[in-house]
Amino acid sequence: MQTPYLGHTLLALAIVGTLPLVANAQDTSRRSASLEEVIVTAERRETALQDTPISIAAFDEEALRSIGALESSDIADYAPNVEMVKTAVSNSALAISIRGVASGESSLATDPTVGVYIDGVYLGRNSVSAFEIVNLERIEVLRGPQGTLYGRNTTGGAVNIVTKKPSGEFGISQDFSVAERDYFRTATSIDTPSFGDFAAQFSFNHTERGGLAKSSYTGGELGQYDVQAWRAALRWTPSDTVTVDYVYDHYQDDNNVNLAQLSHVRPYQTVLGGDQYRQARAASSSDRLGSLPYTGDSKDQTFDMDGHAITLEWDLGGAVFKSISSYREWESEFGSAGFGEFPADGESVLTENFDGSTVPAGTFIPTFDSVPGGGDDDHEQWSQELQLIGAAFDDRLTYTMGLYYFHEEARQFDPQAYAYPAPLAFEGQGIPDPILEFLCNGACVGKSYLFTAPDFEFSTDNDAYAAYGQFEYALSDKLSAVLGLRWTEDKKESTLTNDFLDIGLATAVDDDSWSNFNPAFTLAYHWTDDSMVYAKVATGYRAGGYNIRATTSTAFTEPVDEEEITSFELGGKSEWWDNRLRINGALFYYTYDDRQVNQFEAGLGGASSKVVNAGETETMGLEFDLTVLPIEGLMLQLTYGYLDVDHKDFVTNVMDPVRGVPVTDEDGNTVVADISDYAATNVLSPEHSAAAIAQYTFSPLSFGTFIAQVDATYRDEISFSSQLNLYDSSDSFTAWNARVSLVDIPVPAGELALSLWGRNLGNEEIREWGIDFSSLGFTSNGYRELRTVGMDLNYRY
Repeated sequence: MQTPYLGHTLLALAIVGTLPLVANAQDTSRRSASLEEVIVTAERRETALQDTPISIAAFDEEALRSIGALESSDIADYAPNVEMVKTAVSNSALAISIRGVASGESSLATDPTVGVYIDGVYLGRNSVSAFEIVNLERIEVLRGPQGTLYGRNTTGGAVNIVTKKPSGEFGISQDFSVAERDYFRTATSIDTPSFGDFAAQFSFNHTERGGLAKSSYTGGELGQYDVQAWRAALRWTPSDTVTVDYVYDHYQDDNNVNLAQLSHVRPYQTVLGGDQYRQARAASSSDRLGSLPYTGDSKDQTFDMDGHAITLEWDLGGAVFKSISSYREWESEFGSAGFGEFPADGESVLTENFDGSTVPAGTFIPTFDSVPGGGDDDHEQWSQELQLIGAAFDDRLTYTMGLYYFHEEARQFDPQAYAYPAPLAFEGQGIPDPILEFLCNGACVGKSYLFTAPDFEFSTDNDAYAAYGQFEYALSDKLSAVLGLRWTEDKKESTLTNDFLDIGLATAVDDDSWSNFNPAFTLAYHWTDDSMVYAKVATGYRAGGYNIRATTSTAFTEPVDEEEITSFELGGKSEWWDNRLRINGALFYYTYDDRQVNQFEAGLGGASSKVVNAGETETMGLEFDLTVLPIEGLMLQLTYGYLDVDHKDFVTNVMDPVRGVPVTDEDGNTVVADISDYAATNVLSPEHSAAAIAQYTFSPLSFGTFIAQVDATYRDEISFSSQLNLYDSSDSFTAWNARVSLVDIPVPAGELALSLWGRNLGNEEIREWGIDFSSLGFTSNGYRELRTVGMDLNYRY
């Protein structure tokens, strides 16, 4: 990838050179003696964070810059009881968990537990949640069931992303970033002056990075990406009471698969698979490797997304009518996160034979690609939301009411092929071909040792309808009551084509619908103007769905039941010491019925992530957030989360460890077992999570103001799936980060800032995801970046 560094730089300097020579007054408020008020839109209207009876982690533009956040997933380490990890599927896919309510792999036929909204527009799939946001203003994470204020009902919470709007005044911002591993980023945004009733804003981001690991055989890299994002915003104000905003955004990501490292190969499979699997086991490592001795050619992935949104606000006098209309589409082509050949040039990495004798250097062992293949998918969604936001009875009653419609159509083609150990062992043993084919179940393809699993092709057509409302009434000057109501109906039709297991099965089609009524009630009491406590009970609902990667028609046509949750929360927010000390906290307790849990399975039926209902689950925990300004210029912040997830009932099918399909008894009935005592309870849900930030702003100097920040984030042990597996999890870790900035640098016009930063300074090897491929015999892991040092240059006018 070639980067036009010089071209971008000259363009930015040329633009700066055309600006008027205006003296830049240094900002003397950076060493404020009191904490600034934080404004959020969690309740679909602007309110102060400290007056909002919801557990919220809010990050404004300055906070996002100080931690180097460019997308929603970058904030997770700083928000207790919140996890956002990129998956093995795509660089743009996120698995999100809030308070232990987690979505695993994003499925087309089951809904996310956490809703992601951009300027009020819901993203239908978490598979597109990990993209760089252009012109980011604020990110809010709302913990707990959300539905009485938002279009879609989510059991875990919501991530509310807010972008900047056209200002109507000329302005420009230009950011450059460089870092290790050939990282380069440029972000440009231009605001136009008003022209008549219109104002516009145009933004462009380009980000690229080299690989995270190299192949010692091919010299190729894994983990590269090249991202471009465009955004055009147009604001029309035909009158003092009407505002219309139109936004178009485009995102394109070209990468060569998230880094997948072979972490473990089971000894039993080395017996079945012979030298090929022994080769793989010798090349595997449970520790992160900087050079992979088995990576074949890079498998490229592409992802393209376009979005359109029109938001109309009409001030009716006592209320505001709001309409949000949106259309969004995306498509991707992906390669599997495979391991290439073992090794890529056929040279052995084994040191011993079965009998203990030494393997001669340069010994050739026939090789195979364990996970070849790839696929593609496409998705379209439409949504329409109508809101009425207002007040009555001398403003003692405030209300938000809404109607919502959502439609999506999606399709995915996922051909699969795996090196399967049993056929490898059968080949070359003199077994007659008819018997060999029976033993291999069609897996033995000549001498290629390759097993062809089914070609999954599935699609879905979903509709959702909702009516919701929230009403807050001031019972007194200190006490208020909030009632929330929501009705939802979901309709889904799914189609599956699986050409392998069921003889005669071409296509299976099924449809179903679910509906639910969800109330919520909150009491909030303001002890003083600076302190409040609240008690809240809320219910949430997650529609049922289908296992559209099912390996049998029966498994497909038995829909997943809806998930229901009831949450109880007691919280408090307060400011002390002349607003120099802020303390917020919340205690919560959840009960689930028919909790939907992702389980990964692999065998002769292919590899798929299915969803099962885990029965009853209880969750309890707390969040604590403290911010203090002990002396002028110094800001200290501590956040902590505790989480305890307890499966009371988790009945699931017993799986055949070889074929990867449910075991049946002599009467043909599926055998089930209760795994609640040993299923992983920390799926994307560490028991302890914390972050600490220390930031000091020095006194202004003639050439600018220095700001120094150091922070540490901690996560306890975490699992990536409900099946307990040593390699399908991550150990606890503490990551240290630091940033030193020189801001308010005098320039002829605008503001200039320069920052040096480092992430993961302790060089922690942090697993980000893991997959246990079950009877295929191996486990893979993805890792976060190691220690990274970089520099930012920011200009604002």
